[in-house]
Amino acid sequence: MKLKEGKLNRIKTIYFSPTGTTKRVIKSISMGLGKVDKEYDITLEKNRKNPIEFNIDDLVIFGVPVYSGRVPDLLLDFFEKITGNGSKAVFVAVYGNRDYDDALLELQNIFKNKGFQTLASAAFIGEHSYTSELAKKRPDENDEKIAVNFATLIKDKITDKDLKEVKIEGNYPYKEKKVGEQIIPETKNSCIECGICAENCPTTAIDFNDYYSIDKEKCIRCCSCIKKCPVDAKHFNDHRIENVKRYLIDNFGEERKEPVIFI
Repeated sequence: MKLKEGKLNRIKTIYFSPTGTTKRVIKSISMGLGKVDKEYDITLEKNRKNPIEFNIDDLVIFGVPVYSGRVPDLLLDFFEKITGNGSKAVFVAVYGNRDYDDALLELQNIFKNKGFQTLASAAFIGEHSYTSELAKKRPDENDEKIAVNFATLIKDKITDKDLKEVKIEGNYPYKEKKVGEQIIPETKNSCIECGICAENCPTTAIDFNDYYSIDKEKCIRCCSCIKKCPVDAKHFNDHRIENVKRYLIDNFGEERKEPVIFI
């Protein structure tokens, strides 16, 4: 399907990034594209309150982490508040070296139904939220170069008079989401009560008056608190999480997955 024409004079980014990897990828892509007119960091709950409306002159770069092969459930209600009005869109999913499964296709389909036109899409790799032994310190320098090159391809495509929507890999129906008993991080006595964990929690699950207290119903195991704690006081103390970590390391720890681009 041919994309509708527009002047395309505004670049806008919108991303959810509890541990910072998705943000870094989006920053690298936007750096290659040029000046960003507006940045929406929707990681914190307070930034997911108001509706957002884009128009046909906008190029919107969406970025989300992959949770169990899908778009995070937490974002689905907020995404209903976003309208495209013919905006061109680039979709980016960031995963921890296992697989992005159906997340990219799901992300595109959500916004295709919200008035966006898919210009390009990509899956990048970021250090896994559960363990640094999987995709350690990624995105790295090579990933950043690929992101900048991806931006160049996007710019080249924009100037093409015969723009066509891109087809993204994935399956429908989407991969089934696993539902199990909620497991939350625990807090060691080494906690210095700095409040960084609560300030950065995407769901306000951590009590500002008691950093040891975490709401099971709100926690999404994004690991923001674990990654950001300056004294490593937050951690998982559950054999089920350890089993998942060991499975991931044993099966996906050696191979270096590379970004996949659809344009």
